[in-house]
Amino acid sequence: VGGSGGLRAGGDGCFLMIRRPPRSTRKESSAASDVYKRQMFDKQVMINVFNNLLAQSKKSYDEFNAADGKIGDGDLGITILNGLEEINNNIEKFTDDLSTNFMICSQAFVKKSGSSFGTLIAFSFMNISKNLKGKNTCDHKDIVNIIDTAMSTIQERGKTKVGDKTILDTLNFISRNLKATKNNINYPELFKSSANEALNAFKGKKILIGRARMFEDKTKDLDDPGMLALHKLCEAF
Repeated sequence: VGGSGGLRAGGDGCFLMIRRPPRSTRKESSAASDVYKRQMFDKQVMINVFNNLLAQSKKSYDEFNAADGKIGDGDLGITILNGLEEINNNIEKFTDDLSTNFMICSQAFVKKSGSSFGTLIAFSFMNISKNLKGKNTCDHKDIVNIIDTAMSTIQERGKTKVGDKTILDTLNFISRNLKATKNNINYPELFKSSANEALNAFKGKKILIGRARMFEDKTKDLDDPGMLALHKLCEAF
């Protein structure tokens, strides 16, 4: 999803990220530290994740809009911030049922974003919700499935494929690294390093999907806005 300049929703929205264990000097909940140790994702960790995502989206708001403005409508920062604000406005509705929580996230992006990027995120959250019926926690296998569900949703709805230089490629790097790492996984670092690896791997390559295609070789010198956004959002953990 390259922001408004990248993928377009075809037809008819999570990247799951686990926060870095807080240092002893921090006052945040220890839930993320627990998930780091137990390789588990639950309601409290999910709340912490979306709190941190919102804070990071505010910091990167102008950067996201500027990157998107080079090849699109320049509204990527608006889309991400509005969606995450709506999620956090409804976070008291989160329950132990992770399926319910991801559906709340989907509805938030539907309500607050009419962009193609927002639509893809909303459908990704919705499909993740369907796959987590009855689950109160996620283990490593579930986390892999969450990433793969987001990928398949974006491929289908965005009419794109791996290699087009979109957020799908970042998710592909994350998925591959998750599957290659079986024990003692530092999830925050894996997500951050994978997002950075993907961004660097596509430098010098053209964006092959969406409005960005009109800019041809110019996009070789640009980061895909969606890939950049995920890279920056991973820094929240």
